[in-house]
Amino acid sequence: MNTGKSFRTATLAFAVTAVMATSVLAGPRGYHQDPSAFADQRIERMTRTLDLTSEQQSEIRTILEGQRAQALQQREEVQARIGAVLTPEQQARIEEQRDSRMERHLNRLADRLDLSEEQVAEVRTVMQTKHDDSGMTRDEIREQIKAVLTEDQLKRFEARGPGSKRGGPGEPCAKDKPRGGPAF
Repeated sequence: MNTGKSFRTATLAFAVTAVMATSVLAGPRGYHQDPSAFADQRIERMTRTLDLTSEQQSEIRTILEGQRAQALQQREEVQARIGAVLTPEQQARIEEQRDSRMERHLNRLADRLDLSEEQVAEVRTVMQTKHDDSGMTRDEIREQIKAVLTEDQLKRFEARGPGSKRGGPGEPCAKDKPRGGPAF
């Protein structure tokens, strides 16, 4: 077997494993959960069970925020390393798949909320911004999407908010139930 090809395959396998580990480290709902909400929940739980002082809470918050920053940096590094292994054609296919997922999520959201064409275009811009700026939090994305909605749409959007069992407003509509929803 070609040694160069074996090395690239091993590197790619390592990179995929690292991305998966980063998602697990980010919290029980993965990297899609807003980091400050994750930290708040974890600190609240620890305070209840361990009777933390405010100083301990502050120190733990610093630790969790540092871990999140490291996880994001590691994820970016892994993605760059994977990108270096892939051919331009493979990179283009990844981008096509990402765009396709975004469109499916957008279509489900548009169906569920009865969005106008103008609203769909505005939400698409928000989703594209998220793609271009991985540092955006879930709450920032939700707030930008909410700004586009009518009062009735906003109620339906909020009905599937972060507190629901199945996740946020990107939950699949009935016809798509077997599949998972997006990070929105």
